[in-house]
Amino acid sequence: MVKCPKCGGEAATTIKTWSISPQKIEGKEGAPKLMGILECLNCKTRFRAAIESETRTEETVSIKNMVEKIKSIKGELMQTLKNLREKIKTLETERTNLMVEIEKLKKAAESRVNALESEVNMLREEVKSLRELLGYSEEKEK
Repeated sequence: MVKCPKCGGEAATTIKTWSISPQKIEGKEGAPKLMGILECLNCKTRFRAAIESETRTEETVSIKNMVEKIKSIKGELMQTLKNLREKIKTLETERTNLMVEIEKLKKAAESRVNALESEVNMLREEVKSLRELLGYSEEKEK
């Protein structure tokens, strides 16, 4: 772990990293060393320091895992979108069918109303003709 030069805290987040070739390091040979800019979690001071190479491989592995998770989430979202589109299409079809059925019911109700109105008018005419036939006047009814 890298210590903060200001407060001495051990926790720090990596802001940026780069590798230094072994030729630039005086008197040391071997694999390239990683340098980076870090930020202290306690005092928010930014500083440069050498970074262990294990940290870099862990970051790469975690990034690969994140990419795979993102791909799986994307696949799930695409499937959800497909399902939602199918449901919308089904609901629109059902809505259209219901609107057609409502129109049929309205027409049936209107025809029944017309039939009842004509039947009531016929009954009124019959009542009127029967009263005339029997000689009842309208004054007696009132």
